[in-house]
Amino acid sequence: MFIMSKTIRFAHLADLHLGGWREKNLTHLNFITFQKTIAKIIEEKVDFVIFAGDIFNNALPPIELVNSVVKELMKLKKAEIPLYVIGGSHDYSFTGKSYIDLLESAHVLIDVSKYKLVDKEKIALEFFKDNSGANISGILGKKNGLDKNIYSNLNSHTLSKENFNIFVFHTTLDDIKPDFLKHSKSEVNSSYLPQGFDYYAGGHVHTHIEKKINNNSILSYPGPLFPNNFLEMKNEQPSFNLCEFDFETRDTKIKRVYLKTYEKIHIKIELSENSTPTSAKSQIYEKISSYQSGAFQILKNTYKLTTINTLTPEMSIENDSVENIEHALISKYLNEENEQEHIQIMKKMLKSEFSKIDGEKISQFEERVINSIEKSLKEN
Repeated sequence: MFIMSKTIRFAHLADLHLGGWREKNLTHLNFITFQKTIAKIIEEKVDFVIFAGDIFNNALPPIELVNSVVKELMKLKKAEIPLYVIGGSHDYSFTGKSYIDLLESAHVLIDVSKYKLVDKEKIALEFFKDNSGANISGILGKKNGLDKNIYSNLNSHTLSKENFNIFVFHTTLDDIKPDFLKHSKSEVNSSYLPQGFDYYAGGHVHTHIEKKINNNSILSYPGPLFPNNFLEMKNEQPSFNLCEFDFETRDTKIKRVYLKTYEKIHIKIELSENSTPTSAKSQIYEKISSYQSGAFQILKNTYKLTTINTLTPEMSIENDSVENIEHALISKYLNEENEQEHIQIMKKMLKSEFSKIDGEKISQFEERVINSIEKSLKEN
């Protein structure tokens, strides 16, 4: 039996990417933002929460991080606020393994991205009815546009207007996307979305979007709950949607809730073409010196920064092995008297595991490789 009220209040969040930052300070700040979000949601006494993908930054995050997150999510459960989620592109794994299955088995959350095959590979959505009168379904996000196959084969369905119907998705819609993604082609557009829902709760696009579609329906991306890269740190502010649906008018009103967890200062430094690494470093330090003592974290953006003095080894690498290329590169810049010692170090490093782990960001992979090399050097 569902208890119907005149309005439904719920929180719509997406794209937290816990564990995504290389800097430990920002990893901690990301989690603090998440904690404040949970506290704010409980304070608002919403009927339920929707998380539209990418709570963590990869499908199998560190167990200690999962443990800390679960403690926060259990506060929602204690407050009797259901949590409905779908997996995002970072939650998705080609092996099919994800933390979402584990947390659903532990009754921490409810995965609403379930469906079944009917009528020769046609796909029927499954719906989850909340006690407030909401009727919720969704499709998980997959890497490389693989979720298009699900959208393309959706079966027709009938939705009752006695319910508040919500569809949760995690993908970029080619016809509804911000300017910074205008050169990025998506496999899915709004015509692929199932029809008849009152609210379309999006994730994956890391900026706020609110748009009316299909006459009176609302489609919204809440933006990132925490910035996931330098550009987002500059342009976005942690936020989520606090929504209210009115059964009489069938309107959904959205209020953006901002989480004030940091102040940011953007400093632009122009370097001349004749700058050397040493002079550039001095110029940067001089510019930021007045901020360093009170800064929680300093980030530098070196995108497209190049130098005309980059050294290029003069050697032929055609049809050569990776090991020989690495040997040649190292030997070129060694003193002859230390060559044998460095060759032994090189051989030891080559035995290290430098393969990129599934779901690992490039910055995390680079840090792991550097740490491994530094360890090898110290041992020698």
